[in-house]
Amino acid sequence: MFHAEHAEWGQVHSYLPDLGCGRAWGDVYKVKPSQLTCGGCGWPMHARLSRRRAPHFAHQPGAPEDCPVGEESPDHLYLKWCLVTAAREAGAVAEAEVPGPGGVWRADVLASGAGGKWRIALEAQLAAITADDIRGRSERMLEDGVPSVWFSYRRAPWLGVVPSVRVGEVHDVVMVVEGLARFAAGEWVKGGPMTLVEFLRRVFSGQVVSYSPERRAEGLVLDVLWVDSRCLRAAADYRESEESARAREEAEERRALEASQVADARCWQEDALLGARLDEEEQVAGPSWRLSDAEERRLRLQQITRRMVRQILAVVERKRRAAGVPLPCLGAAGEDTAGWAMDVLQQKGFRADHVGRSMGDARYAGGVPLMGEAAHPVAVIDPHPAQAGSRVLAASVLVFTTWELRTRFLAQAPPPPWDVSDRYVTLTLDFNPPAPVPTLLKVSIPQQPTASARRAGPCACEAPSLLAVFPDGVEVVEPCEENTPASAFLTARCQDCGGLYQGPWRRSPARV
Repeated sequence: MFHAEHAEWGQVHSYLPDLGCGRAWGDVYKVKPSQLTCGGCGWPMHARLSRRRAPHFAHQPGAPEDCPVGEESPDHLYLKWCLVTAAREAGAVAEAEVPGPGGVWRADVLASGAGGKWRIALEAQLAAITADDIRGRSERMLEDGVPSVWFSYRRAPWLGVVPSVRVGEVHDVVMVVEGLARFAAGEWVKGGPMTLVEFLRRVFSGQVVSYSPERRAEGLVLDVLWVDSRCLRAAADYRESEESARAREEAEERRALEASQVADARCWQEDALLGARLDEEEQVAGPSWRLSDAEERRLRLQQITRRMVRQILAVVERKRRAAGVPLPCLGAAGEDTAGWAMDVLQQKGFRADHVGRSMGDARYAGGVPLMGEAAHPVAVIDPHPAQAGSRVLAASVLVFTTWELRTRFLAQAPPPPWDVSDRYVTLTLDFNPPAPVPTLLKVSIPQQPTASARRAGPCACEAPSLLAVFPDGVEVVEPCEENTPASAFLTARCQDCGGLYQGPWRRSPARV
């Protein structure tokens, strides 16, 4: 213990430099006969130093077992002595073994400010105790207006149940090694070690407070942690910014949904007006004029394509706005480009069924993908040369709305990967949407094999002479061992038997 009664000087305190009576430690240490007695039971005592050089008083042999003060372990005495000295260095008035009102509780160390403006109990707890018991002791102190901070050398089960920290020694300096946290990157993470003196100084000044964070990093297991008040403000600002961003995102989604609903309503209205106008024109023209099945199918397909493109663009626009990247577009041709491009691709021998829902993928270089069977990319509309270079782009037909865009792409884009293709396959639409019916392409469209030739069986020639229809004309090709991008998209036929060649083929080296 740190208190004793001297026969001449009255009560002495071992943790004070002058023992509280104007004397020095050497005046009582190893002095015989000792004039010290216990204030609890009156038994003689003597001054001692623990193995860690903490000054204290101990009963002489034969002391009664029912002494209200009792004996303490050397580790407990040393920790109490560290708390007293550190609290004094931190600028507080510190007293050891101070009882509470009515003796309901007893503080190991009671630290207070100048004039008693504040009081904090510093508790050294090394013996086993349950979480409920330590919580009850803390609540009893708090009822008398004295908050408590608990200290231990061990990873006790109650650590973090009440405001507490774990301490240790680093190069003979007592440090707080567990129980601190800081706010970084949107979550609470483990704080670095801090000297006991600095920790108490910040606790006494209110710069460090106990807090139970909700969002914490993995490994931060204590419920109650000690955090800097500035980190609390940073966490509050972060939560406020998150809530504001979430509110803006929700408002943007609502606006986008409303705009999509308005666009869908306008689309349905346009379709209804178009249908009514067609019915009216048909009635006026009489039986001499009717839409053929092919024309009606083409018209319906064009309406469905435009509506689907608008829906896909709305979804992609929301995602790319949230990511803060440029929005995809279909160029000056607008929504009709996709449908017109699919018609042209079909005339060229390529089958594209729908616009890809993966629009905005970096593999398409900012262009709009057109998909075929099994959702495989067949073509890309208006890719950007600065983003080109993917294998998917090199294996697809590149459709450009103007010759200027095609010329710019071929001049500025990097060459395709050598193992995919030796050059890009391109088409140009020269599409002008204002006309009610799209004008025919001003490009040379090679003739496809006739129906009779298409119905011929597969080629069985030992040395077939092959021809393939490319977007820029018919070319001579030859069989090869491995499949090529061209043979994956196009078909080749034998000039001798007219049959479809089913094996892999490539451009003739003489042609390349």
